[in-house]
Amino acid sequence: MRKGFMGIISLALIFCLVLAGCGSAQAKDSGSEEAAESSEETAEQDTPEVTQQEADQQAAEGEEAMSTGTYTTQEIWVQNGDDRIYGIAYVPATEDGKKVPLVIFSHELGNDHTSGERYAERLAEAGYAAYVFDFRGGTVGGNRSDGSNSEMSILTEASDLESVLAAAKTWEFVDPDKIVLLGGSMGGLVTTVVGSTHQDEIAGMILMYPALSAKDDSGAEQYQSEDDVPEDVSLFGGWIHVGKNYITDLWTVDFDQLLSSYQGHMLLLHGDKDNTVPLSYSEAAREIIPDCEFYVIKDGGHEFFGQPFEDAMSYILPYLEGQLSGDKVVSDSEEGEAMLQMTIGGIPVEVEWEDNESVEALRELCRNGALTIQMSMYGGFEQVGSIGQSLPRNDSQTTTQSGDIVLYSGDQIVVFYGSNSWAYTRLGHVADKSDEEMAQLLGNGDVTITVEMK
Repeated sequence: MRKGFMGIISLALIFCLVLAGCGSAQAKDSGSEEAAESSEETAEQDTPEVTQQEADQQAAEGEEAMSTGTYTTQEIWVQNGDDRIYGIAYVPATEDGKKVPLVIFSHELGNDHTSGERYAERLAEAGYAAYVFDFRGGTVGGNRSDGSNSEMSILTEASDLESVLAAAKTWEFVDPDKIVLLGGSMGGLVTTVVGSTHQDEIAGMILMYPALSAKDDSGAEQYQSEDDVPEDVSLFGGWIHVGKNYITDLWTVDFDQLLSSYQGHMLLLHGDKDNTVPLSYSEAAREIIPDCEFYVIKDGGHEFFGQPFEDAMSYILPYLEGQLSGDKVVSDSEEGEAMLQMTIGGIPVEVEWEDNESVEALRELCRNGALTIQMSMYGGFEQVGSIGQSLPRNDSQTTTQSGDIVLYSGDQIVVFYGSNSWAYTRLGHVADKSDEEMAQLLGNGDVTITVEMK
């Protein structure tokens, strides 16, 4: 009986404690809601009203997003008509108020500003400001700028870059006389358009694997008129869809004319493993650009990563130093008098030339312009091609080795990746390539060689 009574009392006490806890929880939740409402009201009261002018100024100036020991980054929006362009500036740490050179990166078709970030980081670490931005359209999956893929074209992207160039000249950290344009693939085409038409506003132009195949890739030449072009154009097997004006605007641009009209010193880089834009397009472009520094990036694909990226930067940084210091940076072999130089399949090789009248005649021939020779494989040990005219000759029985360069019959140049015995006139020897490297250069199909004075 006593045990039953004590049990009833225990249950009653537990019930009371539960009620008290619920009341406390309700009071706590009620207090939290009141505190949140009060906090929101206070925040609304404490937040000053931002005028449209102030908002526009903030958008133009950007906000600091990250700071390292060597540079800071900040978002900067650029206006193009009614649309806004999103970008990020990488600004090296400098003395207060010091203006620095700026490199503007234009991204590839399908990509966005992030494809330029690794370049921007390296440039900022080297003391150059860099700006990477999203075109209005032209990105698979979209990007942060206004616009759409169905509206973009080579000309809309050129308009974007022009807007960025104009705005950049007003940024407080930029030396407006030292702005260089850098573009990859489609961004390289855009850089060509803007750089060639704004030559007096830039200090240099760098093209990486420029999409000079764009008209071929898009089938632009298959259409007879604007009416034949569909509203939706599929590129690269449906990887990205663009609009009619992508095709019609391509019709209006003569890339060869633009490249040949550029009077500044240009840097052109292309990978030997590019399966999207063949190397041959840049090799052809190099022949029509008046002052072109051209390098083939070993193992470089369509975009540079890893060692190919490092190799690209090894050319970009000296180029910038030369362009922005007012002096072209040249190698020891280029100092003083122009020298006879050779490329094989677009790859520069170091040649030790003979001191004879044949080489002197070749040198004089090249003073009138670069000599391009289409070579053909022969015998499994050499490639031979016609010079187009006869040179002085002093043939003697010669046993050649890999890397030897000789004159045959007075009007043909022969480059060896094996050995042969015949009557030749020696011209020189490739000094910086091993037997295996010469076989790689010459043993996998016909190549084009270029000999010129530089």
